[in-house]
Amino acid sequence: MESNNMELSNREETIRLGDLFHVLWKNIILVAIITAVIFVCGIIYTFAIAQPQYSSEATFIVAVNASGSSDNVDYSNSLRLVETAAQLVTEDGVTDPVAEKHDISAASLKNMVSVQSSSTNFLVKLSVETSDPALSKSLAEDLVESLITFCNSEDSGADRLLQNAISFTSHASDAVYSSPNKVLYLIISLLGGLVVACVAVFIKEFCSTRFRNKDEVERYLGQKVIGYIINDKQKEADALFAKKGTPRPVQLVKPGLRSYEPYNKLLSNIKYSSVDNPYRAIMITSSQERELKSTTIGNVACCIAYNKQKVVLVDADLRKPNQHRLFKVDKNKGIIDYVDGSCTAAEIVKHTEYGVDIVTAGKKVINPLVILESDAFKKLINELKGMYDYVLIDTPPVLACTDAGAVSKACDGVVFNLAIKDVKKKQAAIALQSLNDVQADVIGINITKAEADKDDTAYYYYYNNYYSKDSKAESSGDSEQ
Repeated sequence: MESNNMELSNREETIRLGDLFHVLWKNIILVAIITAVIFVCGIIYTFAIAQPQYSSEATFIVAVNASGSSDNVDYSNSLRLVETAAQLVTEDGVTDPVAEKHDISAASLKNMVSVQSSSTNFLVKLSVETSDPALSKSLAEDLVESLITFCNSEDSGADRLLQNAISFTSHASDAVYSSPNKVLYLIISLLGGLVVACVAVFIKEFCSTRFRNKDEVERYLGQKVIGYIINDKQKEADALFAKKGTPRPVQLVKPGLRSYEPYNKLLSNIKYSSVDNPYRAIMITSSQERELKSTTIGNVACCIAYNKQKVVLVDADLRKPNQHRLFKVDKNKGIIDYVDGSCTAAEIVKHTEYGVDIVTAGKKVINPLVILESDAFKKLINELKGMYDYVLIDTPPVLACTDAGAVSKACDGVVFNLAIKDVKKKQAAIALQSLNDVQADVIGINITKAEADKDDTAYYYYYNNYYSKDSKAESSGDSEQ
């Protein structure tokens, strides 16, 4: 079984396109928030932070006279010198005088300048981009004039190639708005925000240490899911109780409540898991607290009673017993009293209005494990099996203590509760392995605190509508476990 679990855990998971869309839709609010935040940041940057830039353009021509003539142009040499003239624009001898005139650094000036030339014509386009339109025009004009002066100066050495070869064809134009491209920035912000949001959601979902759905539960843990309890609580009520710092009261199911069918379906799956050797003494446990194990076992017991079968619920969670509060019975005279010989099995059974009989924990003991490992406890379970069709046993969480493993030895099978949104994969795997180590017969996994997915929506809402007339809250117990 262990090797099978490891194989299933290490198996490469395939992700369907439909799963991706489902993940995005499930997290649509998160996607919208992240996209909106990044888009707003883009708007702020575009209109409030990014400085508008203005560009001015000047054009000059490179034309070298033919040797011995002042009227004829040497076309071949002129074409060769176009690139040279274009590169000279950003030389220190050209930029330094202009930078000094306008009180800016030569390095900054060079970053403002761009030059375009071609090997097929004599024209060179020089453009200067700054945040001041007047400055852009002045710099463009001055740079061309500085280049002409530089090329005509005997001190530069450029006069031997380009003396009297450069002249304006178009003086600096009025500067025009060049950047930022506001429409482009906004589009990039919107699309970038959407991409970041999708990536964040996928990381959150697919790199999560928690389970995404019941298929992943089955693949990772190597156990069949036999129950799926949708989180159909009133969110406003949950928030109110959470604000008060107290757990929300548990609602025990009755036929007519829409929450009845999921528990009844869990019961049916337990029955048909082993037809030849039916499970009669059934333990329900979990890896940790707040996975609704006590709620689940109480509601399954109610379903059995409503199906006209005799059921007794044994509260073997001796450390934090809860069933006496859930079913509103006296805690005194329970398991401890039977084990120490002061009461018989019949004397510790208590009856409830739901048709479910209860065996409470009884008085407190220092070491509950000693009680649960005793032959007397196993004898109690066997006696109850002779008196009832089903014996359901509530235990502490597996990872909290070793009590669940001890109780499993007195049971026919174990249902493992898993709060799909709360429990980490590793925790669930360790808890199940602990049960396998004591050779417990794990019937399957009951998922709690689940969300309705595409496979469960039709089933759930069919019963939701069917029972809607009688679905007002009835009967409340104590806190959920």
